[in-house]
Amino acid sequence: MKGRTELANELLLKRPDLNLLRSDQEGYPLLSQVLQKQFHLYDARGKDLPDLRAFGNNAVAVFSDYGGESTGSYHTYSTLVCGYGYTGLFGQRMKAVREKHTLGGKEIAFKKFGNGPLRRALPEYLAALDNLPGLLCTLAVDKRVTTLFGPQEKSTMAALSRILEAEGLGRRKAHVTEKLLRIVHFTAFLTALLAHNGQKIFWMTDNDAICANREAHQQLLILFERVLSIYTRSDCEFPLIGGAVPFNPPSIEMMDLLSVPDVVAGCIVPCIPTQGSKPDRNAQVKRGADSVLRWHTQDGIGLKKTVFLIRLGAGGVIEDGSVNFNPVQPAQNATGQPSSAR
Repeated sequence: MKGRTELANELLLKRPDLNLLRSDQEGYPLLSQVLQKQFHLYDARGKDLPDLRAFGNNAVAVFSDYGGESTGSYHTYSTLVCGYGYTGLFGQRMKAVREKHTLGGKEIAFKKFGNGPLRRALPEYLAALDNLPGLLCTLAVDKRVTTLFGPQEKSTMAALSRILEAEGLGRRKAHVTEKLLRIVHFTAFLTALLAHNGQKIFWMTDNDAICANREAHQQLLILFERVLSIYTRSDCEFPLIGGAVPFNPPSIEMMDLLSVPDVVAGCIVPCIPTQGSKPDRNAQVKRGADSVLRWHTQDGIGLKKTVFLIRLGAGGVIEDGSVNFNPVQPAQNATGQPSSAR
């Protein structure tokens, strides 16, 4: 336990600077204002962030996926930010898990939870993730919220599309532009929060309407670099910023990392309350999702987890908060994360 405590402390970011926005917050979108506020509350609750410089790591890897498009009351945007130098050990552990459960090259995906071997492998997959230093952050946005970048009108999204097109960043339908900006600002904020001066940045996003082809993906990366500069601290520079969509042929290690946000984004949707502080008592979760939700109740020695919420409240007021998962019964034979020195 002493060794685990020392390791946990080595991997924690001490006295994190959570102020990425100017003090007046003038000109920043609602999305980033909510994120900064919620991370301050996260810190006040005694929750930790990872130090992605630990053990000489010099690159940050970011993996993003999205849920709620076809069902539920929320769109979910889930992003894993981790140290690229730590992913090799995770890959080794997952190789053993895949061999044990004869997964071969199968993707671990929320939509495939009906597959028995995959579902049986989930606890070991999640345990391997707990040792990966990083942050898994999910944002749930009420589908009744029209935009996070101005007045709640469809004309706002149309104006945003025109701005991007004028900047040479592609022509898109208004709702695709809104999704693109949510994803880019969310990912850029998290990257700026956790990356440090001199580190290289690699962002892999799922194939999606926001990067439907090579040209659109290049435009996405250009926009990401511009938005990242808005949130990056003045004493911080990133020598290389790059990205990819899932490789073809697939890289199993990259696929397993990209699966994390996919799995979480899909599993949490039924559990997010549309009003008040409690979820629908009749909420139905897919078989296998219970393992993911239990896993989300506790941080790992390396991986930290959080869910933030933006929704439409009474009188059309936009509310924000965090979503916390707590087990009805404590897990049996569980080993908790050691307390850290803050």
